[in-house]
Amino acid sequence: MTVPFFSVPPARHVAWVNVYAQQRSNRRSRRNHSNEGNQGDFSSLSSSEGDFVSQDALWGVLLEAMPLGVMVLASSLQMVYCNEKAKDLCDRLRNEANELPISICQLCQRLIQEDSPEPLIMEYQEQEQFLRLQARWMNLSTPQPLLLVLIEDCHESMRNELAIEQDKYDLTDREAEIWFLLRQKYPYQDISALLNISLNTVKTHVKNIYAKRKNLAKERKIWYSR
Repeated sequence: MTVPFFSVPPARHVAWVNVYAQQRSNRRSRRNHSNEGNQGDFSSLSSSEGDFVSQDALWGVLLEAMPLGVMVLASSLQMVYCNEKAKDLCDRLRNEANELPISICQLCQRLIQEDSPEPLIMEYQEQEQFLRLQARWMNLSTPQPLLLVLIEDCHESMRNELAIEQDKYDLTDREAEIWFLLRQKYPYQDISALLNISLNTVKTHVKNIYAKRKNLAKERKIWYSR
């Protein structure tokens, strides 16, 4: 179930693509200095070897390493847990410090009212914020029901996805810009206007992009990104 949302303003797409293009040369340089021949053994730790890692510490590190904001709320909307990513994203959303953002309150209240076992998803866009929120009940035996809220920064996800796509198809910076806009269902005329290039130039780049995608289908590769 998804709450309706507004799309991201087109004018911001080109700015995001420019940021991705600047990062590409740095990613390639780092990969060139990596040791491709090193392989690690895949084996689990024995109980004695893993005793030095406490379960609480391990889960804490794992939750902080997640690219998503993670929050656990009581059904009264009192905070039970919040990782650093969630704190950062909430700081962008709320009007006053130490307040649960209104958008998260509304999402959780709707889930509580509907009393559905299915997760509820809302995509929130305001000014430069574009977040995807997901709330669901946690299936735990606790005195009070708990809600799990996941917060995704869609701008960050788009940047990471474009980085993979650019390396995956070996796209030039201009091709990456055009491919990103194509992924957003932009017509050729709009791409031409946004990037200030001719319509024929757009068509040439698109032809090159699809040729690279077709060639890639015949190969087996692994891609890395940062």
